[in-house]
Amino acid sequence: MTTSLPGVFFVPLFFSLVIVFGCWLYYALRWRTPARPPRSRIYRCAARGHVYADYRDRPMARCTRCGTMNDVLKR
Repeated sequence: MTTSLPGVFFVPLFFSLVIVFGCWLYYALRWRTPARPPRSRIYRCAARGHVYADYRDRPMARCTRCGTMNDVLKR
């Protein structure tokens, strides 16, 4: 049984690349989770009628334009 010189180099290289590609594919699919945006709350300024969103979990938020405190419109 004889082995050729290219076979000695290319067979191990091929299997090494297959293993690296397999690991890459495994971790790429494993960590692929859909990123959900944070849930925002919608506010309307009582003084000026400006509508804005805030991502913090608070029942009241300051208006970005005039600074008055407003209640949540939509959760």
